[in-house]
Amino acid sequence: MLPKLEAGVFHMVLDSKRFLTQELANVTQMIEEHFRIALSSNRIVANAITEWLGNEVHVSDEDLRKITDLEEKGDEVKRAILNELAKANSLMQREDLLRLVHYNDKLIDGSEIACYHLAELSRNWQPDGDLKGSLQKMGDLVLSIVTTQREAVRFLSINLETSLKHADEICRIEKKIDIVQREVLRLVYSSGADIANVLRCSDFVNTLEEVSNLSEDAAITIRGLSLTLNT
Repeated sequence: MLPKLEAGVFHMVLDSKRFLTQELANVTQMIEEHFRIALSSNRIVANAITEWLGNEVHVSDEDLRKITDLEEKGDEVKRAILNELAKANSLMQREDLLRLVHYNDKLIDGSEIACYHLAELSRNWQPDGDLKGSLQKMGDLVLSIVTTQREAVRFLSINLETSLKHADEICRIEKKIDIVQREVLRLVYSSGADIANVLRCSDFVNTLEEVSNLSEDAAITIRGLSLTLNT
């Protein structure tokens, strides 16, 4: 039987572990909300691509307003997370969590930039043939990688093994996006389209590819988090 003092220390350690677990859960829940905003903004872009390619509908002013509102909301949530992390004196995973917030902030910014590129592009040009199909595939894959990233974060405080599986899937999707990006650029540069539309399309596709790179960076950070959470 443990002496009374040692038993008290033992309970203090347990209480500390519960505090740290709750602290981490609070932060990851806020980061998950941040990722929901990123997913919503990237979904606007994906839907706009489908409408442009399928129905020849250009990006509406309403969509631009919505994605700008989401960017502002994302900034508010980011500030709340940073304040929470500043108060979390005992949180071992602070640096990795800060990286996740940074990557997600860039995801939201990237979707807004892509949407404004697409707004100009959709008003002036309509691709066809293989280029049309490759652009649609690019949009679908980018939405898929952001959705998978959100799931990887969601499972951080629920099931680390599942979170890591999603992180691995992010890396697989990113490789597919690289292939499709190269195909889109090859097709658009040989399309005979007006040079302004060629350059705008190139900027648009490169922005989507940057979004996928950020998701891959986030996946690497999620792997790092899993190591500290398992110790």
